[in-house]
Amino acid sequence: MSLMDKKKQMKKISVVIPTMNESKNIKEVFSNIPDFVDEIVVVDGNSTDGTREEIKKYRSDTKIITEQPSGKGAAMKTGFEMATGDLIIMMDADGSHDPGEIPLLLDPILDGFDVAKGSRLLPGGGSADFTPFRRLGNKIFVSMVNTLYSTNYTDLCYGYRAFKKEALDRIYCSSNGFEIETEQSILMKKAGLKIKEVPSFEAKRKNGNSNLNSIRDGFKILNVILKEYLKPSDTINKKDKHIISYTNKVNTESRQRISAPDHRPLDFK
Repeated sequence: MSLMDKKKQMKKISVVIPTMNESKNIKEVFSNIPDFVDEIVVVDGNSTDGTREEIKKYRSDTKIITEQPSGKGAAMKTGFEMATGDLIIMMDADGSHDPGEIPLLLDPILDGFDVAKGSRLLPGGGSADFTPFRRLGNKIFVSMVNTLYSTNYTDLCYGYRAFKKEALDRIYCSSNGFEIETEQSILMKKAGLKIKEVPSFEAKRKNGNSNLNSIRDGFKILNVILKEYLKPSDTINKKDKHIISYTNKVNTESRQRISAPDHRPLDFK
């Protein structure tokens, strides 16, 4: 069955992208997002370099939410709240995630998995941006999570992922920084979601500098791993008691928004 045939089983596909001063990378990313993506939600950290205007040149229907920068995790949570798709993809705006891999992430979801998680360390994946220090840190954190949570992940600190909407709503994260990817990975296991890792290649950032600080953010990742492990077991095992839906967290009163008209869900009856 082709991807488009499988897509008929879904009503809407959304992509959520955080941005902050990424104008020089916008063309590379947005002009290559497949046409079958129904909705693009951008959460912009009050960019001053024309990022929002550049986005509209390539995808005029993009829904853009502008808010004060509070970290990648905070931006992703806002985007998840505002996305209306049945299936939601998270990706970066710096050109490190190839939009051409979107079908590879969608395929497991349409085959019944709850989450498709990109991995740079599976055969067929890779990275042009893995420094020895980052690679070592990722290896240590993967080993910790696999040991403490009985998972079999090959990659942890990589945020190219796809979710069923109802699955994403079961893993509301508290993290506001880059550590959201680690928290997601742990909560996915706690929630009993069906997870599939797929090979993904991480390119070098096309332009500009990353806000990632390996030392600072490494400690945040370690804190998340230990904090979740030390939580009382009853907050994990009671059915969905530790889960707060993104849908129930919507609060847009304080946000300045630049929004395209909403897409109506497609009916494939």
